[in-house]
Amino acid sequence: MLDVQIISEHDTASLNAAIGIIDDAWEELRRSPSVQRQMGAVPARLPEVSFAEAQRRSAVGRSLLRRLDELESSPLPHDLALTLRLVRFRSNSWAREAEWYWMVVDPLGEGYFGLFLPTAYCGGFVFTSVHDDLASFPFAESGDTDRYLALVADYARLIDQFTERTAGQAERDIRMPKVQVRQARALLGALKAGVREVLTVSAQRLVAIPAANFSRELETRIKTRIEPAFDRAIEGLSNTYLARAPEKVGIGQYSGGSEVYAELVKLHTTLALTPEQVHARGIARMEEIAASKDAIREELHSQTDDKTFIAHLNQDPRWRANTVEGVRAMFHRYIDRLKPRFSDYFYREPQATYGVAPLPEALQSSMTYGYYDVPREGHAAGIYRFNASNLTKQALVHIGSLTYHELMPGHHLHFATQRENELLHPFRKYNFVNAYNEGWAEYAAMFAGEIGLYEQPEERYGRLAMDAFLTCRLVVDTGMNVLGWSLERARDYMRANSGMSEAEIRTESLRYSCDIPGQALAYKLGDASILGFREQMRRTLGERFNLKDFHAAVLGAGALPIPDLEWHVEHETKRLMNSGRKQ
Repeated sequence: MLDVQIISEHDTASLNAAIGIIDDAWEELRRSPSVQRQMGAVPARLPEVSFAEAQRRSAVGRSLLRRLDELESSPLPHDLALTLRLVRFRSNSWAREAEWYWMVVDPLGEGYFGLFLPTAYCGGFVFTSVHDDLASFPFAESGDTDRYLALVADYARLIDQFTERTAGQAERDIRMPKVQVRQARALLGALKAGVREVLTVSAQRLVAIPAANFSRELETRIKTRIEPAFDRAIEGLSNTYLARAPEKVGIGQYSGGSEVYAELVKLHTTLALTPEQVHARGIARMEEIAASKDAIREELHSQTDDKTFIAHLNQDPRWRANTVEGVRAMFHRYIDRLKPRFSDYFYREPQATYGVAPLPEALQSSMTYGYYDVPREGHAAGIYRFNASNLTKQALVHIGSLTYHELMPGHHLHFATQRENELLHPFRKYNFVNAYNEGWAEYAAMFAGEIGLYEQPEERYGRLAMDAFLTCRLVVDTGMNVLGWSLERARDYMRANSGMSEAEIRTESLRYSCDIPGQALAYKLGDASILGFREQMRRTLGERFNLKDFHAAVLGAGALPIPDLEWHVEHETKRLMNSGRKQ
């Protein structure tokens, strides 16, 4: 609901123009299959990753930007102005898609640009979303079987668009590094091997409708369309392709790549920072984390260095779980620890429940930890999908930090309250701003430590290990993409500073340099900004400062670029000051 109740104080034409811009931006955003899924709608078409689609969306973005520039600059109600700021941010992202298409592509139109599509965090994430759509497809009325078969055929189209873009990039001398080619082949092979299980529909799902010949036609489409499409994608990464693939990693090696990366830094952090500035901040912050780790080892009377101490923790049965259920129980330890404390710091708990589940097997070799899956119609709980294969092989001293980042009071609290907030325009409800999303989640993990939820020194060390893992990204992401770092130099830095296992280092270093460059910078710059806004509100309000008010201000507006969040928090601070005087 837009804040336009005092229309008499504003130019009606400007208000109507502003609302029209927002509504048109929403019409574009709601085309995204992922947004449709979150709204509970069954997409009629799967994600579109063609150059023609990038051109279309760029035209929409440019049109919205022109209309924003022409909009009367007279004062507007705060919430309306805030929404227009978000429209400008998203339109800037859309407007670049055609120009950037052969370098980076945004498969879902949400500002999540990937360098190469057949990678875990870009295409792998898209495929997982598609699989979820098909697994939850409702067979409730006549014609649903035909609609499902149409989506299966569209799946083949999506795979072929992956292949076409990979070939088009190669024609422009943009080829995956050799190390990523091998991982992409493995990912595509695993997806093909599991596709029958994903697409096959059980008899129980079909009991309500006539489904004569459906299973036979589905089998035919899998055999004649889907599996050949995967074969073409794998063949596109043939030994001939591999022979011409570069040894180096990073977007900066391709013509124009450094310039695109500099813009990706601004997009993902929403801050006016250069890669060099981000790199320097990362190094400085890593030094602070190292000092804090030293202090905990001293507290535990350990004379070892960080690497040896983590190796010791890996052998400690108190911090290990060797089964999926054991890992799940570890997450619930920290979920249960927060629950009785939550209402002390937040006004409202979301209606949507939350929990954890294992990551799909096809993604376990490519994703370090996993990802948070938002609640939606037909899928009421927010779920963190964890990498069971990875987590059963190491100490889990970091699971508390991971829980508070991914679930409550991190991603789940943000996404669920944003979706449930009836005061937000749908454009705000279903938007995604990387710096806010990840910044809030990291702020939440840090805040959990402030209120004592990491009870043991080892758990505090685990939090620092997660902090180091994420802060390390500021150094190696910028290092590999534009500052000339080799893959091995980045991996050596991660071995020395991150506390990660070798398997994690190998997948994560590819994520930054070959998969979604720049995305990983949002976490540790976003959380620092949010903490800074909190301390500014505390200084301004003095004794009237209340953590619940700050958290309500940050969460109540939904995801925003960091400068716009600052503007909103300042507005809320003034409102609280005025309400305080009246009391």
